[in-house]
Amino acid sequence: MVKKLLGLVAVVVLVLIGAGVWYFVIRDDSVEKDTVGCDPEPCAASTVESVDGTWAVVPDDSDTSLVITETIGGLADHQVEGNTAVAGSLEIADSSVTEASFTADMTTLAFTDAPPGFNVANRANAMKTTGLETEAFPEATFALTAPIELGDDVAGGDTVTASATGDLTLHGVTKSITFDVTVKAVGDTVQVTPSDFVPIVLADYDMEVQAPGFVADIGDEGSFDFKLVLQPG
Repeated sequence: MVKKLLGLVAVVVLVLIGAGVWYFVIRDDSVEKDTVGCDPEPCAASTVESVDGTWAVVPDDSDTSLVITETIGGLADHQVEGNTAVAGSLEIADSSVTEASFTADMTTLAFTDAPPGFNVANRANAMKTTGLETEAFPEATFALTAPIELGDDVAGGDTVTASATGDLTLHGVTKSITFDVTVKAVGDTVQVTPSDFVPIVLADYDMEVQAPGFVADIGDEGSFDFKLVLQPG
């Protein structure tokens, strides 16, 4: 009986070890980049006659995300993604974005990965008082400081890439950043996302993240992403 019990315990341990190796070492846990477009394809044809005017974020269809790398047990890297709600609007005149302001609600921060045996909600709880310190800094904002030239092709349904420059305020610190955005009209909406993940150096925003006990290290650089679905407003 004892031998059978020991054998069962050994099998369970091997299964848990195998699951851990698969989760932290073998599987591809790279965070997927947001893109303009539709799932499933194809997208609805653009019904936008002109992009000029005021466009407001559709909250249920839009979000922002923060990405950072944890090193688990000093051995394997694991990408972590936290998502937040976003609100805001932009103004377009003569196919040029002249004003834009967006706010991410950091108090809604939620993580989507689920390592075996760990409650990822603990990360968001930890971020209330360390790292992002969401209790002290409940919002992150971006305000455009230079026009974005879209050209005349967005309303027709073409995918357009342009450069965006603005002030990012994160953790109470404001920095000017520039990155490319991809824009596409789908049905009666306009979708906007960065063309690539936008890098963030934590020290630039006076942030220091303390790793939880099962993590050996947390990267000193991260990135952010977003997908904005905008309707006339």
